[in-house]
Amino acid sequence: MKKHRDILIIEDDEDDREILKEIFRDLGYKNNLIFFQDGVEALDYLRRPEIEPFIVISDINMPKLGGFELRELILQEEIFMDKDIPYIFISNAQDDHSIRQANKLSIQDYIHKGSDYNSYKERIRDLIDYWKENINSFTSKG
Repeated sequence: MKKHRDILIIEDDEDDREILKEIFRDLGYKNNLIFFQDGVEALDYLRRPEIEPFIVISDINMPKLGGFELRELILQEEIFMDKDIPYIFISNAQDDHSIRQANKLSIQDYIHKGSDYNSYKERIRDLIDYWKENINSFTSKG
């Protein structure tokens, strides 16, 4: 089942990766977490035909290939067209431009990291629970 597949997290900041590891540990999800430090590494991994993760969670501001650019490439490449992978942005940015840009890229959610651990954890829990419940009915072809 799709809901038991890997969760890919693309995050360049080591402290933020550790926070996400702690959140997922606290929440007790059994999905394997696969971390990438930049969009280039993640894109190379995602291009492999056998790779179909449960969900992709991506930071926006990263070196080499940022989150917006990565999402644009994913939307353009034929290999991703049948994978139907929910794509979530996480960011400290809350400005209107970033949110509008994210929404133009057909994302499924935008989560503000913020400084409140419990609030961040609740947003992640709500996100994962929603997709575990609805993943089999999801299709990006609308």
